[in-house]
Amino acid sequence: MKARRLSEIADAIHGRVVGEDVMVSSAVIDSRIASAGSLFFAIEGDHVDGADFVEDAMRRGSSASVVSRGEGAPGPSIVVASTLEALTDLAAFDRRMSDARVVGITGSSGKTSTKDLVAAVLRSGFEVQASPGSYNNEIGLPLTLLGGGPETEVIVCEMGSRGIGHIADLCRVASPDVGIVTNIGIAHMELFGSLENITDAKAELVEGLAKNSTAIISADDPVVRTFGERTEARVLTYGRAADADVRADNLELSDRGFAHFELVHGGHRVGAELAVPGEHMVSNALAAVTAGIAFEVPLEEASAALRTARISSWRMETFVDPNGVVVVNDAYNANPMSMAAALKTARWMARGSRLVVVLGTMAELGAASLEEHERIGELAARLGVERVILVGREAEAIAVAAIREGVEPENVALYEDPAQALDDVMRWAGSGDVVLFKASRVVGLEKLAEAMR
Repeated sequence: MKARRLSEIADAIHGRVVGEDVMVSSAVIDSRIASAGSLFFAIEGDHVDGADFVEDAMRRGSSASVVSRGEGAPGPSIVVASTLEALTDLAAFDRRMSDARVVGITGSSGKTSTKDLVAAVLRSGFEVQASPGSYNNEIGLPLTLLGGGPETEVIVCEMGSRGIGHIADLCRVASPDVGIVTNIGIAHMELFGSLENITDAKAELVEGLAKNSTAIISADDPVVRTFGERTEARVLTYGRAADADVRADNLELSDRGFAHFELVHGGHRVGAELAVPGEHMVSNALAAVTAGIAFEVPLEEASAALRTARISSWRMETFVDPNGVVVVNDAYNANPMSMAAALKTARWMARGSRLVVVLGTMAELGAASLEEHERIGELAARLGVERVILVGREAEAIAVAAIREGVEPENVALYEDPAQALDDVMRWAGSGDVVLFKASRVVGLEKLAEAMR
């Protein structure tokens, strides 16, 4: 965000300045990270009202605030009708005034990992601002756009959706120059109602691109592949498919699940390897390399960036605990696609040793929930998982299907209390065993994985 006076910002967000017309240079919604030059937006949330924290933000050094309650705010402020709309308006204004290019990323799974890898590849040639964590909604995206400074050349944003029209709204704010769609699955089916609605929602990103922009789509996902017909932008494809513009050949996995492969673009081949386990991460890496192609990053530099790129916490995060147990913390979130990918990767990592999986519910699947949880239980059985530990009554369908498909009942345990699940793991797993933690965020399994450190 460029430093501006309150009066200029007030014009952009349809507000009224109260008090001194000070300069501000950053936007925050959390009073705990307020500092000199910050503009605190008092967002009214479902459980917390930002207006209650204006005084704290000012005490921590914030230069001014954006409020919706008249003259009562301490210090300089801008009074608006809606602080959330004001945050969006300021992000859109700052975007129009900036020379930075924007990359938008959406899909049913893999958005954050792809974002991290895209940022790593583009940092080989540009000053990059990327969204922290999973800042992918009507609050997170504006904060990402405003987080860039005058030196920022590229901003990489996630774009999530909880309904038709959400990504279109985000595109109107971000005006992306490059749009990446990773895949289409039934994540959040409860919110969308049908796979067709999910497809239409994700397609809003490529449909919102201008003619001089670039759409980057998976050649391996049969639904996403058709998105090239839904955009006026230049289209680049990536994947394992032979006709993909950027593809991976000769893929192999190391003993611990790290992918080694050849990057292929045109007639050019370069060896590549990833620093995060999982064959499914190759697709995310290919999307990142394709973004690099769109920005004219040489294939060799993109490959070098992948070798050291790290992704956000709790996404295939792997460590060895004090007892020699290999812990895979993939508990940030879960849907059927990501759950299956994590199970297959953990099984590969546990070749020659035992695999313990600690699983919980996959949220927001609606009418498909029972069937999809049963499929995960069936997959665990087919993969030969030695022990299946489940947390929460909602995960019972996984247990039922796993036993039905051949896992011995004594090797399946269901707990309401996460602490009991952790005790089970600590008793059962030994040196060299692999333990996977995976569930939707509401289950909180990342805390169990961290406890094993």
